[in-house]
Amino acid sequence: MTSPANQNSAPDNLELRLRTMRTLWLALLLSIVMYYVFTLFAGRPSNNTANNTLFLVLVCAAVVTTLISFPIKNALVNKAISQQQPPMVQQAYVVAWAVTEVGGLLGVLDFFLTADRYYYVMFIIAACGQLLQAPKREHLVNASFKASGPSGIWQERL
Repeated sequence: MTSPANQNSAPDNLELRLRTMRTLWLALLLSIVMYYVFTLFAGRPSNNTANNTLFLVLVCAAVVTTLISFPIKNALVNKAISQQQPPMVQQAYVVAWAVTEVGGLLGVLDFFLTADRYYYVMFIIAACGQLLQAPKREHLVNASFKASGPSGIWQERL
């Protein structure tokens, strides 16, 4: 049985966890921006040639990894909600953000391997994926509280 002090701090814990998740999300979003800034200051190797096939493969890989991150996050969040485990919600988001980040890393790879001038497309794909995966309070709330009976009134988990 939990003490009243623990019950009063549950919303505070949710707010702290949500703030932590938002900070991580913003840091990973800004890392994609930093990849682009890095490519502006880093010089390309002079012997690179344009390789449209490699560029298309990398763009497709960036799109696929970004799209696959959504069902991964949804599956892990649903598992966290069914098990009433708020820390698993944070893990679900971090895994999804990491998978989405791959698109940005592929943009850096394209920058250094080819002379393609549209390497930044992969940064845009990854950034859009990150923006769409902003942390949601409702996922944490659903994993922290459970419904009691048919009335649908939410009660704190004991």
